[in-house]
Amino acid sequence: MEKDAMMKDIAGVPVRRVSAEIFGDQAVDLEIMEVSLGLNRVTRSKGDRDAKLMKLALAALRKAVSQYSTENRVRYPELGEFSEWLGIQPETAEDVPEPEVTNQPTMVDLGTDDDPAPIT
Repeated sequence: MEKDAMMKDIAGVPVRRVSAEIFGDQAVDLEIMEVSLGLNRVTRSKGDRDAKLMKLALAALRKAVSQYSTENRVRYPELGEFSEWLGIQPETAEDVPEPEVTNQPTMVDLGTDDDPAPIT
């Protein structure tokens, strides 16, 4: 039995870890959705809350794909067309914010002389 490189199998149960960083307005929207759904009241930890949110999100996505497929008579929708149908633009590599990376701390010009400054 060959396993998918992205999926683990623990005690015969397929396991897939999902990780995402959500920024700006989408992060605020996510917090509002969690509160409006009461996820903070029915979960004990952030991990549990994220798992329940993913379960809801996957169920909603499955339902939307099914509805799209029925309306458009397409078994497997393309990302671009499906995103447009949902009213969003799919992210491209240019849309993902790149973290700032600096090799060195900012250098401060101390002047031309090498003498220490007097402490006052």
